[in-house]
Amino acid sequence: MNPPAKQNTDILSSEAHVWLVTPESISDSAILQYCHEILDPDERSKVDRFLHPRDSHSYLVSHAMVRSVLSRYAAIAPSDWRFSHGKHGRPEIACENQARLRFNLTHTNGLAACIVTNNDKCGIDAERLKDRTNPLGVAKRMFSSHEHEQLQKYEGTAFLKYFYERWTLREAYVKALGIGISFPTRQLRFNVVKEKIDITFDDAIDDSEDNWEFRLIQPDTEHIVALALHRCAGARKRICVKPFDFRP
Repeated sequence: MNPPAKQNTDILSSEAHVWLVTPESISDSAILQYCHEILDPDERSKVDRFLHPRDSHSYLVSHAMVRSVLSRYAAIAPSDWRFSHGKHGRPEIACENQARLRFNLTHTNGLAACIVTNNDKCGIDAERLKDRTNPLGVAKRMFSSHEHEQLQKYEGTAFLKYFYERWTLREAYVKALGIGISFPTRQLRFNVVKEKIDITFDDAIDDSEDNWEFRLIQPDTEHIVALALHRCAGARKRICVKPFDFRP
């Protein structure tokens, strides 16, 4: 494989980049072999432990994508990236002189997404818009009472859209904090009006809506992606969505 085209790292001072790939679209045997080779031993072991080939393939492609994407911003080979994990399992870059580069990964059936920032806390979550067991029960436990009440006004596609918007926004926020889903997400309330997304915190939460920027992306009719980006000194960043390909 040829080295990937380099991105201008300085641009991350004013932008956050979101990379998207459909794992099923990566089927070339040479590329898959390359993906396997650039993973570390622990990642390769996880690839082999999945019971279902689809899950193994998604993990392989998404984690190889992270390594390849990061190498677009630094003079480090994809196979040389090293990661440490926080208390709740969030990976962070452990390579010397690259501590300012941060990322977060999500993958679901049919889609993988990675966000890259320059030292900004970030979280990303993707879900497939599909029926799930007892969504109202989930909303009652995880959403604010207002959101739970609003959800009951919708049916069909609108119901799924409202549910998964609020679900992924919560996941993205919690992933950005790196503290796990044990966070009391009922104490968050999201108001989504087209592209404008506001968050309200209960008094018990020591945070401010001015600290965060949220975005919802619908890359196709079957998926939704939410991202949470911490604002340094209140500055807003341009969010750029990029299709990923292992070929430069």
